[in-house]
Amino acid sequence: MNMAEKIKSYRKKQGLTLKALAEKVGCTDAYISQIETGKAVPSISVLQKIAQSLDVQVRDLLSDEQSNDKIFLTKEERTQIIYPGSHVYAELLVAKISNKAMEPLYKVVPVGCDSKGEHRHTGEEFGYILKGKLELRVGDQVKVLGPGDSFYFSSTQPHSYKNVGDVDVETIWVVSPPVL
Repeated sequence: MNMAEKIKSYRKKQGLTLKALAEKVGCTDAYISQIETGKAVPSISVLQKIAQSLDVQVRDLLSDEQSNDKIFLTKEERTQIIYPGSHVYAELLVAKISNKAMEPLYKVVPVGCDSKGEHRHTGEEFGYILKGKLELRVGDQVKVLGPGDSFYFSSTQPHSYKNVGDVDVETIWVVSPPVL
């Protein structure tokens, strides 16, 4: 069962209409319908609101029980994540994260885009720059990273990033433990 089907299933199990769920989430029932039919992919913030409204975890909506032991994942099978308020997006590099100790992502930061402020959370982050120039701020340290460069830091430190180049930044970005 994919994310769209799971949202619809959880909504119906709780006896919620599209309109009732939309009101809880703070969006339109048409948008919830598009999500449930797979015509729209919600941002992380909307997905978090949907999960909270359905009294489930985000990872429950993203996970696929049939892929518990899935070792290989094709590009077409990846779950895409769109970050709220920006054009930054990522793809999960594993089929299911609910039983994982880390969250590996292929993350793209388009030209001129950034993290929309500083972030902090429990855990650690690692990244490897595949393409472009990424300015990364961690605590009071700032570094512009290019292809082949990497980073590793405690996520409890305030951190932010920005694409400072003229091409999209492509990274492999790993967060531990998963935040989704």
